[in-house]
Amino acid sequence: MSSDPPSGARSSEPEGTGASTEVPGRGSSKIEPDLAGCVQARGAGLLEALQRHLPGSREHADGTASYAFATAVELDLGRARAEAVRETARLHEVGKVYVPAGVLGRPRTELGPGDQALLDSHPAYGAQLAQGAGVPEQACDWILATRASFDGSGPTRLAGDDIPLESRIIRVACAGEGALAAHGAGSAADRQRTAIDRIREAAARELDPSVVDALVRVLERAGAAGAQ
Repeated sequence: MSSDPPSGARSSEPEGTGASTEVPGRGSSKIEPDLAGCVQARGAGLLEALQRHLPGSREHADGTASYAFATAVELDLGRARAEAVRETARLHEVGKVYVPAGVLGRPRTELGPGDQALLDSHPAYGAQLAQGAGVPEQACDWILATRASFDGSGPTRLAGDDIPLESRIIRVACAGEGALAAHGAGSAADRQRTAIDRIREAAARELDPSVVDALVRVLERAGAAGAQ
């Protein structure tokens, strides 16, 4: 998948191209200089290692990055911040290199408590790996919270606005990409509607409803553009 924004993303560039952006009430406002470029450069080796351990993971990483960027643009976060979210989203599952392939390949319904605990720990492993690779602390913090559930039921026990907005965006983008990839049968419109229904079901429980709404707007515009 391409890391460019989906066709439903806004065509205009988000405002704010400097190293610092300010969006009142929307999480952290200061972006480290060239955060996106640094994350991309430092995280390349981690993505390669994950691809070797989990073939096909790069496609999911790129798809998640694409939807994360489009969602951040939809939320008017500013270009520097949207790009930083995009590049961090690529790394959101690198901690799975520490999860046995047998566990990763097993359906969730067949996972035991120990297996689920391993999966829930992958963001912590990923943040540690990223930090060791020289990824800036700000992005590592976003990775760490990508399994936090909006209702506080996730492994971190963070909830609502205590979860970094960037992490909430990445989690919604991951869910959206996974939902779209999981429903391969039927028309493109049917697949999109099924995916939207699936992520809406998780809104207000696992996912931030406002972020879900932003991604849904992107997907619906993409569907409308594809139907023309």
